[in-house]
Amino acid sequence: MPFDVDVNAIDDRLRQLALFDQATCYSKQKASLQRELENFLSSLPGLIAVSTVTPRDICRFLVYKDKNGKTQVHRNGCPHLGKRGTFDCACPLRLSYKTVDSYIGKLRAIFHTIGRDGEWDRRLGLGNPAADKSVKDYLRLVTAEQLQARVTPKQASPFFVDKLAQLSDYIDRNLQSPNITPTQRFILARDQAYFKAVFSSGDRPGDMGLVKVPEILRFPNDDGKTLRDGDNNVFEIKRNPQTKICPVQGIEHYMAVAQQLRIDLTRGYLFRPTTPQGGILDAPFSSTAAEARLKG
Repeated sequence: MPFDVDVNAIDDRLRQLALFDQATCYSKQKASLQRELENFLSSLPGLIAVSTVTPRDICRFLVYKDKNGKTQVHRNGCPHLGKRGTFDCACPLRLSYKTVDSYIGKLRAIFHTIGRDGEWDRRLGLGNPAADKSVKDYLRLVTAEQLQARVTPKQASPFFVDKLAQLSDYIDRNLQSPNITPTQRFILARDQAYFKAVFSSGDRPGDMGLVKVPEILRFPNDDGKTLRDGDNNVFEIKRNPQTKICPVQGIEHYMAVAQQLRIDLTRGYLFRPTTPQGGILDAPFSSTAAEARLKG
């Protein structure tokens, strides 16, 4: 007896997963880096493409990326050696070694996606060029150079109440604009609720993005909510007398906007990412995506 297979339903599920992958911040960053790599390779002598790139081309690309560097690597004898910031000396600006490490990881993933995987074989020119020893040596030398110059990773600037209030005012003004699209309205409402909730939850952005609506419990006296991303990871947020930064009011406003837009937030993830096409996914809202939104 033949099986009753719904091919359309299976294909719809595959398309849903593909959209989910495209919507992640990491995928967007990887796609942007690949476009930049392709433009760089097209400027090199010869017909070099992503399918024929070598480890040396990867190292060249990483040096090229130094043009966007903000880490000043002072030479021995420079009076600013070991100091943070940018100074009017002849010492060059480079990418931080942590950023270089991140780019190399994304490049390895790019070549893996197009089928160039495995250890690099110099004789045959096969494998993943970003995984070659010469690329690892580049990272090792860049790291050693910066550590010798006493360069340390910059810590994130603290985010205070006055900054949250300014951010809330900015988002509120944009929400009142008659020119925003429904998707933009959803994103702004989500952002203000997320940032207020994270600020009031003891700085737990990773946990906040995993919260699901059925896991939200309201206090009996309605002065707050208990959020959890699992039975062993429960945290609470309370109403703030300053309505401008109140996380509970922010979540309530977010859910009201979603209801007006006919977006079902009665189940699934509370904070949701969007796709480049304007769709809204029932998926976790990553702290990396939230950080990108905050910077924007």
